Amino acid sequence: MNNNNLTIISYRQILFLTIAQLGGAAILYLPGMKEAGRDVWISNIIASVMAYIVIYCNYLPLSLCPGGSMTKTLNKYWGKIFGGLVNVYYLLFFFILSLLIVSDVYYLGKITMPETPGYIFIIFFLIPTMYALKLGVEVFIRFMEFILPILVVIYIILYLLVIPKLDYQKILPIMSDGIKPVFSGAIPNLNFPYAQVLPVVFFYKHIKGDRNERKKFIKYSFLGILGATILLSIRSLASTTAFEEFTLKTLTFPPLSTIRIIQVGDVIERLDPFFYAILYIATFFKFLITFYVICEIISELFNVGEPRDFAIPVAVLIGVFMPYAIHKFDIILRTVVPYFILSIPLFFPIPILLYATIKYKNKKNKKETVNQ
Repeated sequence: MNNNNLTIISYRQILFLTIAQLGGAAILYLPGMKEAGRDVWISNIIASVMAYIVIYCNYLPLSLCPGGSMTKTLNKYWGKIFGGLVNVYYLLFFFILSLLIVSDVYYLGKITMPETPGYIFIIFFLIPTMYALKLGVEVFIRFMEFILPILVVIYIILYLLVIPKLDYQKILPIMSDGIKPVFSGAIPNLNFPYAQVLPVVFFYKHIKGDRNERKKFIKYSFLGILGATILLSIRSLASTTAFEEFTLKTLTFPPLSTIRIIQVGDVIERLDPFFYAILYIATFFKFLITFYVICEIISELFNVGEPRDFAIPVAVLIGVFMPYAIHKFDIILRTVVPYFILSIPLFFPIPILLYATIKYKNKKNKKETVNQ
């Protein structure tokens, strides 16, 4: 990719990218419910710390290489062999993430419309993704910047309408079983959704300014994490105050069940289609961000073409591979923790080591220049 033609995005857009990446199907599930019970909203807040760690640790090495991508930085400082292997590691993380995102659409479609073949949902999900990527980064991010605030407003309105049906006594007493269940409930949330904010770091190269100004990346991405945490905590609190704990643990999609109990007089009810619309669009945005990063890594790893050139082959690979890799719905839930554990090196050990390598080599080069 030619850096002279690099698309520049604003810090405000980084904020929206962060919120979008932490959304998607996260608004549909309630990870950690079985472990934390009615305190799952606290587990969600604790787990959000992971997103700050992922963003900051992966930002550190890039902050020493303004304008550089993670892919090229790894190749430059760790060599094409070892750096290339680490890049493949990142690529596998994003590829598996993309499969999980598509599987959400696939299985939710089969649950809501069982007579429709599953591949139809995949096709109608991947086609607009390919088209958006073909239009370019600037176009799809501007579209996201326009649509996302509307989705957030509708999302908040839905939960405001459900307030009359909520009983806040159901979350009391808080942490009656101690802190252990709360931390146990935080574990599934660490990866889904908070560690999955990782693709946002790959947009660092698209912001402008010197090193000091680029520190705003941290500010705006952190604001995005805070915003997403608040939005996800709303769905947690609403769900835990809408149902008894025993009932809540039996529900597959607690937030959806919560929205379904909305009833204002005899006029406003059955608003779950609005929730489905938010879910589908938010999932589309999350997949689009991840999909772009996959194509970008391939383009830069092999130094061939632009990310958009790989849109069709990558989409076909994901569409064909997903039903075989995730052939049952419960696999989505069972893989959350193992997927997180296998990916931990990407979240902070690898970027911290890369940061130390860059600092050491820069210091060494500076000394050699002074001696000359």
